Amino acid sequence: MIGTIARTSPMECNTHTLVAHVAALHHSSALLVKYRAGPDDQEGWFLPNDDLHHLEHPEQAARRILKEQAGIDDSTLKLAEIESFKGNDQTWHLIFDYLAFTRTMNVSPGKAVAELRWFEIDKLPPAEDFAHHGWGRAVLVEHALGKAQPLTTASPR
Repeated sequence: MIGTIARTSPMECNTHTLVAHVAALHHSSALLVKYRAGPDDQEGWFLPNDDLHHLEHPEQAARRILKEQAGIDDSTLKLAEIESFKGNDQTWHLIFDYLAFTRTMNVSPGKAVAELRWFEIDKLPPAEDFAHHGWGRAVLVEHALGKAQPLTTASPR
């Protein structure tokens, strides 16, 4: 049949993995998380992320992730990139990389989060301290470094 997708249930797909990946920024800081049980059995720092729920829009997923994992419910989102690759589980991964400009640094770790911390973007942990060989760090450097707002602005001359 044309257009069918292999599914084990109406809510689970073994062909595609859809993920929202959120670089939460506040002025010149970025939010990183360590999970109690990391995706793909990975340890280290991650950008907040999760699989999309069935029929969930990627932007809704990004908002849900910030709320569930960090207690953030007020931010401006911008889609930075969509990544496409074959994952370790051999499924086709589509990763929706969002920038989230938060209005506060007040965070509260969700149930799945072991640690939640803001880092100055120019003082991020080294790549080896990140999960997935530094992938989250690379996303931050590529998309967020130029977008972060300085804590203070110089007065015009």
